[in-house]
Amino acid sequence: MANQEPPGVDIPALTRWLEGQGSTVEPPLAVTTISAGRSNLTYSVRDAAGAHYVLRRPPLGALESGAHDVGRERHILSALSTTTVPVPAPVAECTDPAVLGAPFFLMDFVPGRTLSPDTAAALSPEVKRTIGRRLPEVLAQLHALDVTEIGLGDLRRDRGYVERQLRRWQRQFDALDLPSASPLRAVADRLAARVPKPQGTSLLHGDYKAENVLLTAEGDVAAVLDWELASVGDPLADLGWLLVWWALPDNPGKWISPPATLAGGFPGHADLVSAYAARSPLDVSELPYYVAFSYWRLSCINTTTRARFVAGVMGDKELDLAALDEQVEWQLAEALRSLAPANRTPEH
Repeated sequence: MANQEPPGVDIPALTRWLEGQGSTVEPPLAVTTISAGRSNLTYSVRDAAGAHYVLRRPPLGALESGAHDVGRERHILSALSTTTVPVPAPVAECTDPAVLGAPFFLMDFVPGRTLSPDTAAALSPEVKRTIGRRLPEVLAQLHALDVTEIGLGDLRRDRGYVERQLRRWQRQFDALDLPSASPLRAVADRLAARVPKPQGTSLLHGDYKAENVLLTAEGDVAAVLDWELASVGDPLADLGWLLVWWALPDNPGKWISPPATLAGGFPGHADLVSAYAARSPLDVSELPYYVAFSYWRLSCINTTTRARFVAGVMGDKELDLAALDEQVEWQLAEALRSLAPANRTPEH
């Protein structure tokens, strides 16, 4: 078994730590990168006996305070692994940054495939229909959980999720002193003026989209991944985010990295909403608001990414600024369109 040592994982140090935990993992270990970037880094870990795990750790370099908390992500996965929501179960956690330079945890490897424009193009119509039905059904399943009952009551906050996000991004704009934030503030004012009454407090994934789940060959959800943005709040915020990323050829939008669903042949937004509503008691009539909020939130992420790139704090990452500006402008226009009175139905 060839030993590979990608950046961020010291294989001898990881091996020593596992042995010190009394782990049954059998060295030598083979570690390869699954995904890398500005989110938590993900690695495949195989041992000599054929056991397969996944390791998650924060990105390399200096981190913002409170960002990339893998201990929090492990806590959420541990709670969800006792429910019917499909997630990888954590198997070990290290809080000592001396081992790999940052805290990390290992979880079970779940077989499955992720959705990308290339893999989506090869799927049958039946599999695409199954994906379009099962993603909202699993989301409704997640939102039906009692946060306190599953041991995540510590995630509750005094204020609503939308209000927290509106304030958070305002602080980001102020800290970065962004002249380009004026259009975002204008949309934020529109959003703040008509926040819907929450229909309860659910566990939110925070980045629920087709690209963040593992799928079976038949199109079912094998596991929901990437819980680092999980929070609590009005569940329709998750559904609105799913719809924003569920881009279709008849309304392709302006994406630097196009969503997989642009390959075509997937169910429409109304089908996703119907599948969710069939499993949820929630009133989805205010869903266009949460679609608008999600477009706005995405434009905030892109605007702050641009500012950090211009400031030179994103390493050697390449970024097409003109394309990013065009994307933000489109996202804000879509947010305003979703807030218009004509879009007060869930068939956005």
